[in-house]
Amino acid sequence: MNCLSLPWFFLGPTGSGKLTTARKWIETANNGTITLPLESRNFTVGDDYEARVYASPYHFEIDIPNLSMQDKQIIGELLTKFFASADVLSSLRSSTRKLVILRRAHSLSLPAAIRVRSIIEQYVLPPDAAGMLWITAREMTGPLALLEDAFVKHRVPRMLHADWTKRDDIPAPLKTEDAWDRCLGRPERAQEILKFFPTGDIPTWPRRIQDYYDEMIEMLIEQAITAKPPTLAIVLWIRGRVYQALSLCQTGPEIIDSCAAAVQRKYSMLEPQVFWKAMSVLTLAEPHTSYRTPLSLEAGLLNLFDTIRTNTVHKKEKHPTITNTNELTADSPGPKSAKPAGLKKSTSIVGFATNDSPVPAESGEATSTKKSPGKRRTATHTA
Repeated sequence: MNCLSLPWFFLGPTGSGKLTTARKWIETANNGTITLPLESRNFTVGDDYEARVYASPYHFEIDIPNLSMQDKQIIGELLTKFFASADVLSSLRSSTRKLVILRRAHSLSLPAAIRVRSIIEQYVLPPDAAGMLWITAREMTGPLALLEDAFVKHRVPRMLHADWTKRDDIPAPLKTEDAWDRCLGRPERAQEILKFFPTGDIPTWPRRIQDYYDEMIEMLIEQAITAKPPTLAIVLWIRGRVYQALSLCQTGPEIIDSCAAAVQRKYSMLEPQVFWKAMSVLTLAEPHTSYRTPLSLEAGLLNLFDTIRTNTVHKKEKHPTITNTNELTADSPGPKSAKPAGLKKSTSIVGFATNDSPVPAESGEATSTKKSPGKRRTATHTA
């Protein structure tokens, strides 16, 4: 069977080798070699937008996160230009069909997936069609569910640690579980390390994006499970973390997915019922990518913080405290922080209260007592 005649859907976790597998299949089918890194080409879409596309002698690759929030317009015009025009891919040495791979397709928006579906039905599925489309994704998302039935699914699992330790091409220092995790179970990454450290002894592992999210979620959980009422400083701290995550050139869905993965890795810090509620909150988040007003991303992390705080049985322990400087400082006895100038009454925002106005953990209601001559009255205000 010629694998190039079928639309393939490569599904697997980060670092499992989905794109590597796709490229090997292309090399085998064409009896050739794909030289890395791939050639980068820019295509003008619309009036002034340039889309970057990666090319080999046999196929093209489009990285979906690079299309930003305009993926609906860009991906539609790109695929139509590739499949409908005879001269765009004239340099390809492949057979009659023009092969395009959509990388990291789990970042596709719903409007973009609808556009891709119409292109597949027009240029890929007919027997005499001119194009062929492959996609790689880390997980099955709602938009990808619209495309699933048009592809042959190929799952690419991550190599197990037990299999990692049995490989002869990996030296003993790199057979540890930590090395396996940092190499994402990919032997080719271990081979790259051996080019710089022939014995496999690495003085210090470089930091990863995953490490940043692990530290951020750990700090958020530690602050949320304290019995101390939160202040508006948590809002400023979360805003700073969101802008740092955006500086890593990640899309909104990738930021929320990275937070969810970090919560899974830090599950031991949460009670079971709190863990599942936290994951549910991240599932319902609306991660719109915006560098100017990333309110949806901030709301997702604020809701995560509030869910952990209101559902945890608080213990009287000392934990780091988030201050207005967006840094963490150890709890120490001392006078309470002064009220901001001009603030006479306690305020709250999105379920967060100041030190002077604690919100009950379960109901989210603040109770105030008013005295009147001869009668005591209690008024309840819903936060």
